Amino acid sequence: MKLYQKLNISDFLYQKIVEKLKREPNDFETYLFSAMHSEHCGYMHSKKYINDFYKENNYENENSGCIRLKDYCIFFKMESHNHPCAIEPYQGSMTGIGGIVRDILSLGAKPIALSNSLKFGSLDKLKTKYYIDEITRGISDYGNSIGVPTITGETIFDKRFNNLPIVNVLALGIIKEEDIKLSSAKEDNLIILLGSKTGVDGLNGASFASGVLDENSSRQSVQIGDPYTKKRLIDATIEINKLKEITACQDLGASGILSSTSEMAYKGNCAVELYLEKVHTQIESIKPEEIMLSESQERMAFTIENSSCAIKKFDEIAKKYELDYSIIGKTKKGNTYEVYYNNKQLCSLDLAVLCEPYLFDLDKKEIKIPEIYDKKSNLEQFLFMINDDNFSSKEFIYSQFDQEVQGRTSFSQKENSIGILYLKETGSFIGLLNQTTFDINPKKALYNAFMSSFRKFISFGFELRGITNCLNFANPENPLVQSDFRAVVDELKRLSFLYKIPIVSGNVSFYNEIKNEKIPPTATLGCVGVCEDEKRIIKSKIEKNDKIYILENKDELKSRDIIFKLLEEKMVKKVISTGQFGLVGSLLKETLFYDLGFKINYQNYFEPYQKDYILITDKEIENAKLIGEIIDDKIIFDDIIFEKERIKDIYFNKIEKKMK
Repeated sequence: MKLYQKLNISDFLYQKIVEKLKREPNDFETYLFSAMHSEHCGYMHSKKYINDFYKENNYENENSGCIRLKDYCIFFKMESHNHPCAIEPYQGSMTGIGGIVRDILSLGAKPIALSNSLKFGSLDKLKTKYYIDEITRGISDYGNSIGVPTITGETIFDKRFNNLPIVNVLALGIIKEEDIKLSSAKEDNLIILLGSKTGVDGLNGASFASGVLDENSSRQSVQIGDPYTKKRLIDATIEINKLKEITACQDLGASGILSSTSEMAYKGNCAVELYLEKVHTQIESIKPEEIMLSESQERMAFTIENSSCAIKKFDEIAKKYELDYSIIGKTKKGNTYEVYYNNKQLCSLDLAVLCEPYLFDLDKKEIKIPEIYDKKSNLEQFLFMINDDNFSSKEFIYSQFDQEVQGRTSFSQKENSIGILYLKETGSFIGLLNQTTFDINPKKALYNAFMSSFRKFISFGFELRGITNCLNFANPENPLVQSDFRAVVDELKRLSFLYKIPIVSGNVSFYNEIKNEKIPPTATLGCVGVCEDEKRIIKSKIEKNDKIYILENKDELKSRDIIFKLLEEKMVKKVISTGQFGLVGSLLKETLFYDLGFKINYQNYFEPYQKDYILITDKEIENAKLIGEIIDDKIIFDDIIFEKERIKDIYFNKIEKKMK
């Protein structure tokens, strides 16, 4: 077997590399191409389709996108860490958090919130319980240690994730727009590597995440996180990026030194010289290609003006935070990527050839998907719902995350599906929400996720201002997967333009398959909303004898205005948008939190993602239909009556009992 085949480069792609180079790459160059021309780094099956969402004057080609509030930018980004979590769930989830925090940090933004979207298999499987324990512990240990609150998230159970947990994580940060540090390098600068020593963990991580998992998948491809070093790295990077002598910053994620330095130079239209013997490493015997491709965590790359004064300022900050650094190269005029080791040149590549892999065209077949109607009585649907693990409270999981650190959190997941932060810098509130639906019809699933998020923000008095995404799919070489991906992307584009909601950033995770098992098309949206008027923030509690109304939603934007007015005038105590479990499920989740029940008489009790809004109030509401009231100890709809305490025990305690 030839080296390129061992490194997961197909014969077809290798030939494309040879055609671009006009020669065969040497062994060292082959290692570089195995990373930069992998799906994980090159987005070869998706790049053609994800660049023309509604953008609204955002920062292009950066690690993250943002929304603007006054003279501040709120950067946020979501990424997957599925492959590492399937092999080493604890370290995989830790380094997933570490990587997404660096994406925000590289722009100079202070990380102020985290969220996650987790998909696990059936809870009756021991392996699922193992994944839950390890992944939640990894997220908790890392996020809590670096002092960034995890303010919201979601957890979904489905047997199709038995051996393929999906771990999508989001970070959000704030920075004054004038202080933003971009990643385009300038000529005649020095390149500095700051942070942990480079080791052999995370080797070939990019190519590992660009193929189907099997029993031979290496644990060495999974990075090892160090949250205590990361905390110092966060503070140091924010301080360093304020130096006027720093011209660019990039985090070291997939493919480590290789991707960070090559992308900085390519964006900045300049050349690079690297001297690998200068890199601070964990072991002396590390090979040049290992130095380049290692994904050792807690590292940042900077370009800095070539002056003793600039280096002195950098040195003082690094020493202050007890972080190692090394000057590993320089930028210059030109378009080449040159790497040296002990005065020997290992490669000299055109940056365009290195950084621009072959892009595939994907099929787009219109697949007619029959609607399946499973007719059940209301009683059958109710019993099915309360016994569905996806309905039950996930407090067992999210209670492990620190939701209050930094002192900005107004509401966290214990009370709401939306995590809310108060931004003293702008005097406004930020809402954060993850939303995933997956269905046999991926286009319909994406629509439900988008519109559910849109309405959920409205129900809290927020306007949805921006979305990041993580699109999780199986093998993109499969025509059906290609069609599903195109359907999801096209629907997200349509909705983003229709409602003028910018898609500020995103991530695509392909090859989520193992042993002939594959995940369903799973699109996760990370949504950020804004409330500029504190009068719309609900602070009252639901009480016995409150009335339950339905506000018919004939027009999304007009309904938004009606609800905002009701909130501002304190006419309602709670507005609820229906989710996966319909009217009854949405009401039940809300009332059980306040240890209350309800009595309603309506229709479509269990239809998911209904358009109409539920209003709970102690006042009379015009132009809304009264359907019931809040009561003390029962759940009543039509002629069906359940004791609240029985349902409450199932809802709050079932997941923890199953985990034990």
